[in-house]
Amino acid sequence: MKRMFLLTIFLLTGTLIFSQKEGGNLIPVTTNSKAALSYYNQAMKYFDDVDLNKALETCKKALNQDPDFFMVNYQLASYYLLNRSGDNFDEYANAAINCKAKLSDAEELLKEALVRLKQDHANVTDLGKKLVVMYPNDPNSYNNLISFQSLAGDSVGIVETLNKAVKIASNPATFYNQLGYAYLALKQNDKAEEAFDKYIELEPKNPNVYDSKGDYYMYVKKYDKAYESYMIAYSMDHSFSHDKAELAKQLYEQTEGKKLEIISI
Repeated sequence: MKRMFLLTIFLLTGTLIFSQKEGGNLIPVTTNSKAALSYYNQAMKYFDDVDLNKALETCKKALNQDPDFFMVNYQLASYYLLNRSGDNFDEYANAAINCKAKLSDAEELLKEALVRLKQDHANVTDLGKKLVVMYPNDPNSYNNLISFQSLAGDSVGIVETLNKAVKIASNPATFYNQLGYAYLALKQNDKAEEAFDKYIELEPKNPNVYDSKGDYYMYVKKYDKAYESYMIAYSMDHSFSHDKAELAKQLYEQTEGKKLEIISI
């Protein structure tokens, strides 16, 4: 998407809209467009649900409404950095860093993180920790710290942060999903399974919960159970898990030397 800032129009027409005032429970989000803010909130929910295509599409709709929307550009930069897409990271990081709006203190802190990351400073966890101190009751504070800890390869720190996050979130489902993978990274399989089961308990209608449990079963080499879990996700949403299910079936048949008995979902 082209980066068009429309600065003249912004300066002439826009009063800033904040989703939350400074000093509130949530990180303030600065934009000159109510429509853009609505799209941003939708996109964050899609990210929580791991519906990434819709999340990215909705972020770009927000930028169509307000190309100078710092937090959307920041979120896209973070997404592409974590997914190792350097060119896309640079595009959105530059847009966020060059934002002309008057940002909140929290947004300025995130802007500093982008500046340092562009300078190849891999460890910006100190900024994430400051953000959590500033907004200890906002799940997005913890999400940002977790992203920074992931970039730094701090699996132990991620688990510590996630265990704090589940206590403050009104719906901690997404944190239990992340906690499951974090425990797998530490080879704490029993705790990982408990976290994934909690994720299923909290959001049983979300196909991603079964995709994640399938990943757990793949990790512990229970390929038949992985297949079943992936197929539940696929039956709920055909954009999920089919290729993973086929791989699980293939691995089961290779390791067990027999056909996988397929149960209708």
